[in-house]
Amino acid sequence: GMTINRVTTAVLFLLSALVATSSVSKSLGAKRSSVAKFEWQTSSLISHLTNGPETGEPMRFLAELCDDYGPRQVGSTNLEKAIDFVVSTLRQDGFDNVHTEKVGNLPYWIRGDDKVEMIEPRHHKFNVLAVDGSPSGFVEGEAIVVRSYGELARMNYAGKIVVVAEPYYGYGRSWQLRSAARVLGERGALAVLLNSAAPMSLYTPHTGNGARGSRIPSLSITTEEAEMLARLYERKKRIVLRLDVRSRDMPYKTSSRNVVFEIKGSKKPSEIVLISAHIDSWDVGQGAVDDGGGIAAIRSAMRAIKELGDRDERFRPSRTIRGVFFTAEEQGYLGAKAYDDAHKSDNIILAAETDQGAFRPRLANSTFKFMGDSRQQLRIEAIAAQLTAQNIPMRVNYSDSQGDIYNLAQPRNIPAVNFVPDKGSDNFYFRYHHSQADYVSVFEEGDLEYTAAVFAAMANIIANQDDWR
Repeated sequence: GMTINRVTTAVLFLLSALVATSSVSKSLGAKRSSVAKFEWQTSSLISHLTNGPETGEPMRFLAELCDDYGPRQVGSTNLEKAIDFVVSTLRQDGFDNVHTEKVGNLPYWIRGDDKVEMIEPRHHKFNVLAVDGSPSGFVEGEAIVVRSYGELARMNYAGKIVVVAEPYYGYGRSWQLRSAARVLGERGALAVLLNSAAPMSLYTPHTGNGARGSRIPSLSITTEEAEMLARLYERKKRIVLRLDVRSRDMPYKTSSRNVVFEIKGSKKPSEIVLISAHIDSWDVGQGAVDDGGGIAAIRSAMRAIKELGDRDERFRPSRTIRGVFFTAEEQGYLGAKAYDDAHKSDNIILAAETDQGAFRPRLANSTFKFMGDSRQQLRIEAIAAQLTAQNIPMRVNYSDSQGDIYNLAQPRNIPAVNFVPDKGSDNFYFRYHHSQADYVSVFEEGDLEYTAAVFAAMANIIANQDDWR
């Protein structure tokens, strides 16, 4: 009897496992097929953007934004005029609910005519960019140079200028180093010079945030000069540097605006698919790669959906697709935080952004960084597979590295997608990022259109899913 019972139990267990497996695979199949039925729409959007009426439009718009208004630092008239230009363009495009939302209490830091020179062992002028938040100051002193930040734990650098000539190990590490002045200043350093956060240098310094709250000046220098100082120091040369730093935080705060525009949903208008980029930049270069290209691509993605929807009602999204251009991203996602505070009750079902280069995905390491549950990830993987099948290679990696949209998504369990094309990785994008070299000319033909196609396909599919969350 025991044997029969065991066999019966085993058979029942196997049958239930098979039923469970088939129901899981059915639900997986349903998730995939719910994406597959939009294949023809994805194809239409791609051709409309890359080989149709929208081709050339995002680059025309980006050139006007960057050439006519210049870099868009928070607190500058450049940024506010650029926002006015973008808003008037979106109104001409005929989008719904085009408006701005004020973001107050923002730090107001101004770059001055900063100079750094070597007095000993010979005279040399450095190419520098102060780190955001760096105080002004005139400093002359002997330098100590380390090739790894960790070495400072064993050294006495009180009364010295500290040069951190650490090689580039990826942007995350370099980003952390930019706040070194806060710690080193508390421990008696006179000033900090950092090797720029860049994988490759043609004598180019890179700026960024990190020095606010520091009592000592903090500046980025070129990789070439950081390495030169390290070699001099290792040969026991006495290095004396003179810094005349005029950059400073203003004694009062400033404000800016987030830009919002929509294609209103035809059936579920209160459910929102949010796609985004950031409108501010640093005060060097043109803010084209970071992140004007993202703005141009998101606008064109929504233009394509709108134009096809005006001709064929099957392209009218069931849910609302909302574009948001966040301000004050560079100071620490401040526009996005203000947006989240003001929109707690919005029913956002997906948040996506482009802020690591609006380049055409060409290689298999182009990625949707995804944050959310496994069911939603399957749907995003199906969208990535659909794009890949249409010659836009894309894969999905789980990641909570979500930039502006993290604050929105994480506390409310909103699925999030951060688009990182192959050229958005450390080997290309970060050569230009936060530098004088960030100009429109970094983009190649098709980059912005293909980024727009990625966002148009994703937004269109998610906005029309029968069930999503």
